[in-house]
Amino acid sequence: MKLKNLIMTAITLLTVLEVNASDADSLVLMSGFPSEEVGIEQGVSACYAGCIDNQLVMAGGCNFPVHTLAPDSKKLYYRGIYASKTDEDNQLNWKLVGHLPEPLAYGVAVNCDNSMIIVGGMNNDGSCRNVYRVNFVCGKAEVMSLPSLPYSADNMAGALVGRHLYIAGGMMDGKASNRVLRLDLDHLSAGWKDVKPFPGIVRVQPVAGSIGDNRFCLFGGFAPAANGEEAKLAMDGCIYDETTDEWQTIEGPKDEKGEPLFVGGGTGINLSKDQLLVMGGVNKDVFLSAVNHPQPDYLSHPIDWYRFNPYTLYYNADGWKVLYKSPDTARAGAALAQTEQGLYVIGGELKPRVRSNKVVRYPKR
Repeated sequence: MKLKNLIMTAITLLTVLEVNASDADSLVLMSGFPSEEVGIEQGVSACYAGCIDNQLVMAGGCNFPVHTLAPDSKKLYYRGIYASKTDEDNQLNWKLVGHLPEPLAYGVAVNCDNSMIIVGGMNNDGSCRNVYRVNFVCGKAEVMSLPSLPYSADNMAGALVGRHLYIAGGMMDGKASNRVLRLDLDHLSAGWKDVKPFPGIVRVQPVAGSIGDNRFCLFGGFAPAANGEEAKLAMDGCIYDETTDEWQTIEGPKDEKGEPLFVGGGTGINLSKDQLLVMGGVNKDVFLSAVNHPQPDYLSHPIDWYRFNPYTLYYNADGWKVLYKSPDTARAGAALAQTEQGLYVIGGELKPRVRSNKVVRYPKR
């Protein structure tokens, strides 16, 4: 019954988004954000999010809670696991239900078997290899370890393809990578296996999803400056087919004017096995200029100056479609999670260092 409800939610969401594509006011701004850890109430980016027992769940994340824009401001990582019911109108009543074994952000979270799997990430001690499964037992979070990654990994992307959990790109063992790893959730004892690397440049902070029963897809991301060459952006995507063990390069998304869109730093979620939703990320021109030609006043501009991606994009086997445009989803490092009541955008950056403590729900009927 829950699966049927989730499928109906996905169909309804897609229909409503198409109808309201020009109506930015129809997004629902939820009330409530976690506050049990000092500083988290200011908002976080790069947290882990999902759905357990039809409750919205978020864990970890990071921000700059003190002297946010000062050169010596320290990034703080969090380890709380929070949950809220989503059937109370527009109110979220977050409860601290447990803790991660360590503060974490910048990893991958996927939903599977009414649990949330958390892969890798980083904190002030560096990048990690740990993988955790979060379940609820009598309303409290229970965290168990799954097979560790063979490499430390952060700022990568990941998705489920059937019963296979993939992660790709990001920083692996401290280096920007085009590695791809896969874990068979039905054969955990086999551990993580390397899959054929994706083609083209390395991709840090890409977006991932699945299409169909056996295809893993990857979009966006950037290659940091290296070996005397400036940083580069990946404007295209690539799809891995498990049945052929081959990668195919495909076209990336475009805005309503046909201009290429960069989705690096954004986030994605599968509405169903054949439908991927992607939103947010940084602006390609502003970001590339900042990493290749840094300016001392870069942090001092107003939010609008950074031009974060305001588009919600839909991808399936037929290609890309712009579904929505709103400043409320123009965030980098946000998290997406879906319950039976809808799809939620959690936190993220409004501009470099400045986090959002807002949760937005896409409209549904």
